[in-house]
Parts: sequence; structure tokens; C-alpha cells
Amino acid sequence: MEYVNLNGQLVRDADAKIHISDLGLRRGYGAFEFFRVLRGVPVFIEDHLERFENSSRAIELEVPYPRAELEGFIRELIQANGLQSAGIQLVLTGGYSEDIFTPGHPNLIIAPIALREYPPALYQQGVKVITYRHVREIPEAKTTAYLTAVKLGRRMKAEGAAEVIYHDGKWVSEGARSSLGFVKDGVLVTAKDGVLPGITRLHALRLAAKLMPVEQRAFTLDELYAADEAFITSSTRGVMPVTRIDDHPVGNGQVGPKVSALVKAFEAHVEKYVARHAAVDKPWSGVG
Repeated sequence: MEYVNLNGQLVRDADAKIHISDLGLRRGYGAFEFFRVLRGVPVFIEDHLERFENSSRAIELEVPYPRAELEGFIRELIQANGLQSAGIQLVLTGGYSEDIFTPGHPNLIIAPIALREYPPALYQQGVKVITYRHVREIPEAKTTAYLTAVKLGRRMKAEGAAEVIYHDGKWVSEGARSSLGFVKDGVLVTAKDGVLPGITRLHALRLAAKLMPVEQRAFTLDELYAADEAFITSSTRGVMPVTRIDDHPVGNGQVGPKVSALVKAFEAHVEKYVARHAAVDKPWSGVG
């Protein structure tokens, strides 16, 4: 990845620098957003930019550029790097601070990230997730506070888990880097409050409503363990089946028919989105 965008300017990755007084580094104060690029198309960019603005507002940071200009920066970056399949992360920090506490003018970083492709077998066989007692601060915002998620990386690897699911001792919320849903008696259940509004989840729930009843409500750890089927969603994973939670098999331990249908529906939905936008998007030539 040769280029990044730093504060509205396209610069070489090796030359992009932030001063050590930035509150994103010194206090972990920042909002971010992440989405995929497929065949040169930023997938669901309109939803991701809206959430980026909402997350920034929730932690009292103001995005210093209008949405149309942000989209222009992103398309310029895709073109400059010749991106076909990659991730893009936006990070808005608290800016430079003389007392290392009071926010200054925000710094904006837009950077490509190389992504690995998940093996098709994971979608056919499902994955294991583990649970952990933790409640994110300001869960409705996508912030840079990932201490717990990063810390648990070694445990996840040791236990062969694809994700960690947060709960407060009784009520389940979401994954460290994903949204969560399960199916019980033909009804899809997912959390309503106290979770990040996942963009992949948003689109998956719209598709699921055509396949089965959907309930957005609070649910317990015991309910999750008793699920017939389960899945996680994220920009990188899409809809990924879950067949084991801690030491509990989900249902019969195999990917069930409802989740399997949702996986296929979401894949077709993304393909349709990419094909439509690849046909109409024009190369970026500036905003204004």
C-alpha cells in the first residue's frame, strides 16, 4: 500500500507521521471506521461514513470534512493504490494536546489495509467463539479502545476460536470485532441496545427478515448456549456461521439451514452491490 491520506492530503505511507502529543496515542482518544473494497468498490460506503460521523459525535469529536469530501478522499486513495481487494480504515484522533489531556484539532488518517481471505470451509463447517465478561465503554460508538480485544488475542488463538463474545455476567452483547445473532425455534435473535450498530448486521437483518422472523432484544448467556444456530457478522467475515460456543456445541454442531441460507443471501447481496456500483462509479477527479 503505497499511499495514505493524512488530514486531507495524499501522502506516501512511509512519509505519513503523527506527533507524539496526539491524544489518540497518549490517551486512546479516537473514533474509527473500517470497510472492505471489492473489485475497486468501497462496500456499503454510505452506511460506514454515516456511522463514522455518529461514532465521532458520540465521543465529542467533529469530523473536519463533509461526507462528500471524505468519500472523495477514499476514492482517490483506492485509485492511487490500485486497490481491488483490501480494507480501508478511517481514524479520527483527539489531535495534538499541550497538556496531553485537552483535545486539539482532530487528525484524520485514511489508510488501506491488506486483508486475508477466510477459507470457504469456515462457512461450511462453522467456527468456535469464546465468551468473556466485559462491557465496552460507549458501545454504540466505534472507538479505538480495543485493549480487551487485543489482550484476548492469545487466548483466542490457544483455544482455536475465531472471536470472543462479550457479556456482563448474564446479558450478552456482541463480539469484540463483530455482531452476533442466533436462531432458536426458527426465530433470529440479536441484541437491540448497548451494541455497536454493525453495518454488515444491518444488511444481514434486512435479508433475514425475508427468511424468518427477527427479534431485536436483550438475551442471556443461557439463551445463547441453547441456540439452534448462531452466526457472527463483520465487514471482513460477512455472515459467518458459529457451531461452538465455549465448550457448548451449537445445536447439533453443524451449520444449520437458516444460517446457511442467510450466508448465501448475504453473499449474493454484496455481489449485487459491487456489480451495480462498479458499473456506475467513475474514477475520482476531485470534489467540488
